[in-house]
Amino acid sequence: MTDLGILGPENTYHDIARRRFLPTLSYTFFNSFDDIFKALKDGKISKALVAIKNNTSGRVSDNLDRIKSYGFKVKEQFDLPIHLYLGSKSPNTISGIKKIYSHPMAIKETQKYFSKYHHITFISSASTAGAIDELKHNKDKETAVISSKEAIEKNNLLIISENIEDHSDNTTTFSLIES
Repeated sequence: MTDLGILGPENTYHDIARRRFLPTLSYTFFNSFDDIFKALKDGKISKALVAIKNNTSGRVSDNLDRIKSYGFKVKEQFDLPIHLYLGSKSPNTISGIKKIYSHPMAIKETQKYFSKYHHITFISSASTAGAIDELKHNKDKETAVISSKEAIEKNNLLIISENIEDHSDNTTTFSLIES
């Protein structure tokens, strides 16, 4: 049995939280929160690390409700500062970008930053790191992604802008849960 289930792929904020707060636990990536909760219920993992709230954007998914409905226990909580970066495959400026991929929470947490760029279309992804996969498969050079610095750098993308979150104290709370 794996120690920990987290939202994947590699370099999501869940993965960054795991590396920072629980580096010694074995782990498995899951594609959705539903998959994580089912695996914990079915005994395929002994614990899960899930985001429950962001101090600027509110609740993350229905994870608090899921924890209660499954009867899981919160063993520990961790607060991870969230800094968002804009990255692209090719040299670009914000005015040259037409589409941005990211998780809905990251899009929400950068609304003020992008408020003057009405020409940009935002496309929701399952995670900030998953948005990078979508960007990499897109041949359009006028696309970008909102993600972590780690994910952008590990995928050899160029950083266009850094710390684009609307609030410098942007923090996500993660709960370590068990059945």
